[in-house]
Amino acid sequence: MSRESYMTLLRTADPRIAELLDQGFEFVTNAFRPGQAPRGVPAQDCDRMAARLRREGWEVELASAYDERGKALPQMASLWRRRFT
Repeated sequence: MSRESYMTLLRTADPRIAELLDQGFEFVTNAFRPGQAPRGVPAQDCDRMAARLRREGWEVELASAYDERGKALPQMASLWRRRFT
């Protein structure tokens, strides 16, 4: 699936994501919520990733995460960023 197709899917799956896209946010990645990564998988959680992006000068929002079929991923969050205006 192309990034453009995925963004279209996210826009239709979740009004909050449509709002973020309309406000100029760009999708960064899906990341596990704190404590939700499978055992043995080295992964930074969404809160740590968001904190890093904020330190780098980004405005950051978290939203629900979805797979490429539009199925919700409750153990994950999607990270969105935009430069402060």
